[in-house]
Amino acid sequence: MGSMVVYESRSGHTKKAAEAIAAALQARGVEATATAVSATDPASASGADLLVLGTWVEGFIVVGVGPARPARQWIDRLPQVAGTQAAVFCTYGVSPRGTLATMRSALEARGAGVVGEAAFSRRDPTAGVEAFVEKILAARSS
Repeated sequence: MGSMVVYESRSGHTKKAAEAIAAALQARGVEATATAVSATDPASASGADLLVLGTWVEGFIVVGVGPARPARQWIDRLPQVAGTQAAVFCTYGVSPRGTLATMRSALEARGAGVVGEAAFSRRDPTAGVEAFVEKILAARSS
């Protein structure tokens, strides 16, 4: 089936990062598509070779931050994906805090093996994408 880059984006920063990740995977010969969580059935992830899930950071530093609600709901509907390799990323304005750890734990609870994670500033959501993709691919081949 190839790789799925699924994202939740409110202002377009996470979408931009997701599209850059999919393009970087494609440039390395990996079949990849980027789609919004609202347009992706979580059940389709069970056939993916690699699932990359991204979100923007929701909340306030004072009361807590984490993955945006639609991304959390998408993960909650995700079936068991034992054997699927996954990676997580987020875009943030101030600080991602535990956002990546929350996403990692939720995917691991579904049986995914998380091979990479990254946080990208919304000022430049594509900075660091190449290194993130290299890290994912290196972890997958080891």
